[in-house]
Amino acid sequence: MIINSNGDLQEHPALIPGKAMPEATAAIPAKHSEWAESYRTLGRTGLTCSGAGFGTYRVHVRVQEHRAALAKALRMGINLIDTSSNYTGGNSERLIGEVLTGLIGQGIIKREEVIVVSKGGYIQGELFEEMQRRANEAHADYSSGSELSELVRHSQGLWHSIHPDFLRDQLTDSLERLQLETLDVYLLHNPEYYIEWAIQDGIPADEAIDEYHRRIKQAFAYLETEVERGRIQWYGISSNTFPRAEDAIDRTSLERVWQSAEEVAGDAHHFAVVEFPMNIFEPGAIAERNQRHGTEALLDFCVEKNLGVLVNRPLNAIAAKKLIRLADFPLREVPPDEDLDDLLHDLKLQEVEFSSNLLNALDLDEQNRDAVKQFLTLGQNLDGGNWREFASMEEWLDISRSVLAPRIQYAFDILRPLTQENSALIVFLTHYAESVDEAFEHLSNYYTNSGHDRSMKIHQALDALMGAEYKPLSLSQKAILLIRSLPQISSVLVGMRSDEYVDDVVYGLQANALPRATEIWERLAAVKSEA
Repeated sequence: MIINSNGDLQEHPALIPGKAMPEATAAIPAKHSEWAESYRTLGRTGLTCSGAGFGTYRVHVRVQEHRAALAKALRMGINLIDTSSNYTGGNSERLIGEVLTGLIGQGIIKREEVIVVSKGGYIQGELFEEMQRRANEAHADYSSGSELSELVRHSQGLWHSIHPDFLRDQLTDSLERLQLETLDVYLLHNPEYYIEWAIQDGIPADEAIDEYHRRIKQAFAYLETEVERGRIQWYGISSNTFPRAEDAIDRTSLERVWQSAEEVAGDAHHFAVVEFPMNIFEPGAIAERNQRHGTEALLDFCVEKNLGVLVNRPLNAIAAKKLIRLADFPLREVPPDEDLDDLLHDLKLQEVEFSSNLLNALDLDEQNRDAVKQFLTLGQNLDGGNWREFASMEEWLDISRSVLAPRIQYAFDILRPLTQENSALIVFLTHYAESVDEAFEHLSNYYTNSGHDRSMKIHQALDALMGAEYKPLSLSQKAILLIRSLPQISSVLVGMRSDEYVDDVVYGLQANALPRATEIWERLAAVKSEA
């Protein structure tokens, strides 16, 4: 039984037979001549992949816009899809399975033309609750080498594992959700969680690193058996720490990982693909000489071993612990700062008046009264110019959407049942809601404009490096082009959750690769180093 897009249980459909094939994928570029030059070979797999891949981190089976975007991307020649067992609780994989089944059934695409990449390792959500129950059972097996003995209990709500028994179950579930007989590439997903957890647990660094690579080698030995069974074609690792400095404790050493693969299966091993973050603010993959005792960069080693290279987070840069979205933002109409000051001060007065008088007269228990008093404080928190203190547009959007708005909504949910016989409360909530909506709109526009100003500065800097030919491109197209122009990169993974995003990415593939890409990256790295 599986869960369909309506959330109902249904009989498991027949799995899609076949797998991505070198001959079939090699024929794809000829069907899309406008961006045929953007296709690359995915390293030693021999498969041909689109220069941009469809990333599905926030894609959900129940969102029609996501379904339409994936179908459109596949029709337009994007033939690499990247997902993971933990993306939206498995609903990313479910969406992919349904879209592939539909398009293949209609004869629009062939299974042999599409490269599907998934990952395993994370224990979150319902899976976390299940593993907790198993771990707490009286007869739980904690003997040396058992699945439970190697659980990485990283934090509340987040565990991790790359034990063969765990991966076996995860691969089975992924194949069922994807409706595939064979997964083309299966990646260990951020196994470096082990090192971070081990160091926090007091394990000496050298011991932690040795155990880390023992676990990777053990996982590789298991994955070779899945290649033999035909459930996967190739395997690899997705790690955020591949590009880290050589002396970083939590760095995943690609050189040592490659050695583990050779120890498992000699030259016949199927370790073939790596994935890691890279963008104009995080050039570590080309700038850090972290292989062969500091003499070689990560991308150089990838070329030497003919590894397929997938880049994630091309448009979401982390600089100075701040998120920077590499995209264009429109200019919005914003009132003068003094008007915003007045609006938030008025909001504060409404809150103080409510808490001092009306709130005390409401029939609420102490817990709900305290919650309302604590959560209806937007004006009090942002008055006095505090609204200017958010570091970036991304920080404002994150805090407003994940903290401020939910807290206000929670307070309203407590108060709403009391409005039937309280006209004063109705008046307050109506007025307050209008003021909050106005404040959120103006502040969002204010920070969108700051994002616009920042994006224009980045445009100017990139135009000076890339040349006039590329000036008309959007910022996201420039950021992707800079990465895919490097010959070592196979595909750049981009979240394309709407038709608009698909068009921006795919039409950006028409741009010619930069002839001096390596030189430009060296200059970007130098600027970052000087900063």
